[in-house]
Amino acid sequence: MSQVKRLFLLQETDIAIDECRERMTGIRRELAADPLAAESAALERQKAKLEGLRHEQGEEAAAAEDLTERIKHHEQQLYSGRITNPKELAALQKDIELLKGHRAPHEERELELLETMEGLEAAIDEAEIALQRAREKLARRRQELEQTMTGEQQRLGELEGRRAGLVADIDPVAVAQYDRLKAQKGRAVARVEQGICRACGIAVTVAWLHRARAGETAGCPSCGRIMYLE
Repeated sequence: MSQVKRLFLLQETDIAIDECRERMTGIRRELAADPLAAESAALERQKAKLEGLRHEQGEEAAAAEDLTERIKHHEQQLYSGRITNPKELAALQKDIELLKGHRAPHEERELELLETMEGLEAAIDEAEIALQRAREKLARRRQELEQTMTGEQQRLGELEGRRAGLVADIDPVAVAQYDRLKAQKGRAVARVEQGICRACGIAVTVAWLHRARAGETAGCPSCGRIMYLE
């Protein structure tokens, strides 16, 4: 195998290594991400809102209960027979009506809260079910990614081993030339097909083609990349 052929294979291997590392980076990025963060946060906000409503409902219920107890006390006095003074009885009756008037808004608000809570509880149940399904799907996806990552790691190890073997069989001066061109141009070796460098599209002279065919590490006279003819 000619040195140019080995340089071409080295380039193919480097491209495969870069692609493998790029896929691994993408897998790591996807594994680190939490695509359900927004849904989880929204669910927590709903739960916090429900807790707030429950607290408010408890306060309204307590206020209504306190007023009910006071109404009962007044009614016991009113109907006990111990008070016979008409003015005192009228005052008691007035207080009872007043207390009932104060109690009504608490009862109405409590009913409103109970209705709102019922709807919110149903929404939370639905969201929890949907989120659980999404988490299960995400867990399966992550398992697939981890398996793919294992395969990519094995593939990368094989490619790096192949690269080391190729480099060992190539003249160090040619490897240095390859590395310099790779750093400058991205790709160091260019195919030549039908007398044209496929990297820059410029026709190569016959003399240069002869050098390339002879296995010399000849650079394209236009772009400078190492010419490779199959």
